Amino acid sequence: MYFQQVSVGKMRNFAYLFGCEKSRVAAVVDPGFEVEKILDLSRADEYRIGYIFISHGHGDHICGCRKMIDVTSARVVAHRAEVEGLRQAGLPVDLAVDENDVVKVGDVSVRVLHTPGHTPGGLCLLLDGEKLITGDTLFVGDCGRVDLPGGDGKALYDSIQGKLMLLDDAVEVWPGHDYGERPSSTIGKEKKGNAAMTCRSFEEFMALP
Repeated sequence: MYFQQVSVGKMRNFAYLFGCEKSRVAAVVDPGFEVEKILDLSRADEYRIGYIFISHGHGDHICGCRKMIDVTSARVVAHRAEVEGLRQAGLPVDLAVDENDVVKVGDVSVRVLHTPGHTPGGLCLLLDGEKLITGDTLFVGDCGRVDLPGGDGKALYDSIQGKLMLLDDAVEVWPGHDYGERPSSTIGKEKKGNAAMTCRSFEEFMALP
């Protein structure tokens, strides 16, 4: 699998570029800023961008999508609960997905985990069962905030404890922002050192700073 983490913008965002080495078809996740930087990387590595995955609809994750669509004609993939908000922002959604849906990018299997809490339609993307792109659901050492419109603390707690905690320890964690002591992690490391995963109750979770 081809895989690139791309630091973009002034809000410490990460975009992602991944794809199938055989077909040279790629997908972009959250092209919020510096679209040309992502496009230049795909061109240099000779990948055609066929899909744009949106982890959630906040502006810092979607503001470059229109340009990316115009340049690549890529299909936009988002959770069904984000569709209306994205359309109001002027973005079409070609494929509305839900829990455990699988999208194929060439030979790469992308399994959708619906992880609401930061937003109602937040999702994580599990690539070939090995790499988890977590958007603003889970960061290295922390988790997404729930005090913005659409945020729901109980939903985020359930997403982390009821879904991400069940993943294999070896699964790599690739977050939507560079907020941790390192740019990526593993589920196993986060189970040991991330308070959002080690907390023993919802009350303890909501008391986290």
